[in-house]
Amino acid sequence: MLREVTIHSDWGEKTMSMMREKQFEACERRLSAHPGLSLFSPDTTDVEVQALMDSSYYHQEMDQTLVTVENLRKQVFTMLPTETLYLSQGESQLLERLLISDGSIKLTEWDDIGAAEALVSRLWCSFHITDEDWMLELPKALHEPILIAMNTPDYAQKKELLFRYDAMMMGLLYIAGFLHCSQPIQTFTRDVMASSGRQAENLARRYLKSSFEYMTDSSNQMILLHPGLADPYRLIAAVNSDELFTLELSQEMMAGGMNGLFPEEEPLHEAMCGALEGSLRPEYDVAEATEDLRMLAKQGVSLVEMEAVMASMLCVLPTQEMKQALEQLHQCTPHWIGLRADLQH
Repeated sequence: MLREVTIHSDWGEKTMSMMREKQFEACERRLSAHPGLSLFSPDTTDVEVQALMDSSYYHQEMDQTLVTVENLRKQVFTMLPTETLYLSQGESQLLERLLISDGSIKLTEWDDIGAAEALVSRLWCSFHITDEDWMLELPKALHEPILIAMNTPDYAQKKELLFRYDAMMMGLLYIAGFLHCSQPIQTFTRDVMASSGRQAENLARRYLKSSFEYMTDSSNQMILLHPGLADPYRLIAAVNSDELFTLELSQEMMAGGMNGLFPEEEPLHEAMCGALEGSLRPEYDVAEATEDLRMLAKQGVSLVEMEAVMASMLCVLPTQEMKQALEQLHQCTPHWIGLRADLQH
């Protein structure tokens, strides 16, 4: 999902849970601004299809700037059998619901918004708002081709490879904070697709866009972001030099990264959860609040600022136990360090 970076001076607005909410709101705005057309509707004209093209993944992938309905449909059908094998977990779940529901579902969970945007960007689905209902629709013309692709032996095998790939990428993002797309794309085409070439790279980019938060740099290259990284420009600027940073990744570090918690962070997490238990405002969960505070510590946020964020979560005055747990969290949590974007391991 595209990260729309907004600079706030208050770290209370930059916790991971707050940013997650803003991400979904931004995704909702983008979907609401979508043309609302279906490429496979008999009423869609060559004039209208250009708007669909401009808001799709094809916009940056195809050489030609002007397309026809016929040509774009042909392109979608050509890619679909292979593309179905490399959908994000959220997209696959939405497609299964769409197929069961005869091609139309109401989106009721914010967690589905990112996957819906990805399916719309693939030109497989259309999105529109009816009254206050968010509707996602899959055209009949795609039902059978998708079902055929989902029932091939390759489909289950690729899902297993994608699960492992996601775990590795999330582990690296937890360790580094961000990753330039070059290494993830190379790993995807080699280890998941066992293929190469322009189409393989395009499918890899689509998968990254649908599975991870990302932004683009001045060269329009994707940079994958950890969901807790509030100010990516600050971290990226810290590694914008000729010096090459490398990181020796142990099994323990990678396992901790995949789990979202390093071994040395576990006692800090437990102590902070214990200190906050029963003292948070109703809208906060203990584990989520502690994770928010840990993500701030990983970014080098000052103790004073972290104390202000913690205080905003509480329904009571901060206790000495809370302050001590927070100080330990601040001092002992490993930071996202100045790694070069093309992380080597």
